[in-house]
Amino acid sequence: MEEDMEVDLNNEKRVLCEKIIRDINAVFVKDADLASFEIIPKETNCNKSPVVHVEHNLGLESWCAQHVYDHAHRTLILHRRQTLQQQLRTLQQQQQSDALAKYLNVALLINPDVTTFWHIRRQLVQKNRLSINKELQFSALVLSIKPKSNEAFAYRRWLYSFQSADAIDWPNEISICERSADRCASNYHAWSHRQWVLRSGPCLLQSELLRTEKFLRKHISDYSCYHYRQVLLARAYELCFFMPNGESQPQLASLLDLLAEYGLSCEPNTEALLQLLLPNMNRSAVSGQRLRSFLYCCNVAAYDMRLCLEQRALYGPRDCFELHRRAALKFIVDQCVRLQTGLADEHYQLPAHTAAAANELQSQLNKFDYGRHPFLEAVRQAESALGCKHQRWCNLHLQFAYPVPEAPQRN
Repeated sequence: MEEDMEVDLNNEKRVLCEKIIRDINAVFVKDADLASFEIIPKETNCNKSPVVHVEHNLGLESWCAQHVYDHAHRTLILHRRQTLQQQLRTLQQQQQSDALAKYLNVALLINPDVTTFWHIRRQLVQKNRLSINKELQFSALVLSIKPKSNEAFAYRRWLYSFQSADAIDWPNEISICERSADRCASNYHAWSHRQWVLRSGPCLLQSELLRTEKFLRKHISDYSCYHYRQVLLARAYELCFFMPNGESQPQLASLLDLLAEYGLSCEPNTEALLQLLLPNMNRSAVSGQRLRSFLYCCNVAAYDMRLCLEQRALYGPRDCFELHRRAALKFIVDQCVRLQTGLADEHYQLPAHTAAAANELQSQLNKFDYGRHPFLEAVRQAESALGCKHQRWCNLHLQFAYPVPEAPQRN
């Protein structure tokens, strides 16, 4: 008798789960513009559908989420346990593929960290049972509830491998990364995906510099964005990027302000700036485009140094402010040394890309004579006033050769 009751209960639960899954699938069919998914906290069944659909937003009440997921999970695992020929027959038949996708939607929305389920979706895409555009929309829906889902970001990159770069909406991809980072601090996977967009897409440097500044001012302690901005700056220099009308003073204002802070004055034009920053450079070995990019990127780095000081004044000392200011300072010093020692050429590569290039730069820093360089000597003198800890960092990364204070002797 008890066994019969248990069987009836299981059948009832199965029927209920199937109904909920059908309701969710009906929303997918009905609304092609779903934007978000949420699990709605609700502990009891109120004798109505737990699937909530309001203005392109889909919700599932929490009391049934685990039951629905378990049912979908069992169904998908049974599929995986079939022989390879049986799996192929399922994938090749449209009706069975649609049923499989229905369970995959529910399972991945509730728990998107199961690699096996994403692999099944890849098989369905390869068999043309799922469209790439709808899959991009689905993965964005997953990221709306789990913004740190590495599987969802990896799936999007895999989908884009079937499309040409010209056909991809790169600004939309940046927006998805930003929304994910906005919802979850230190979102490594979102920022890594954004770096992939930066490498793969068209030139997004100008818009990205503006967007990341806004993000920094909103999320003052999220160092992931500071690091991404450092990658952005290095990428701009790698591509010889600069804004048009580089002769205008406003585009060099931050660099001129930085020189003033270090006690140096300069006419607001590129020739005077180059003469001050790169007094010993062989001009014939470096293109005009590289020099314009150098000034533009140094101006951005100088702007970031000032931004960190402003943030510190507003919010107090924080590690991210100090670390990013140091990274911007290191960029300026490194590029001044590289250009004057002949390490830069028309095919500039990021120093971090190869150990040999990094070692060569370090070797040049070790033997560089700062005394013969007015700007770098002024930097060296001014930075020494920021304390022993900062001096140790400058000695290690910039080879400023500050005298190291002796350790106190023990009695």
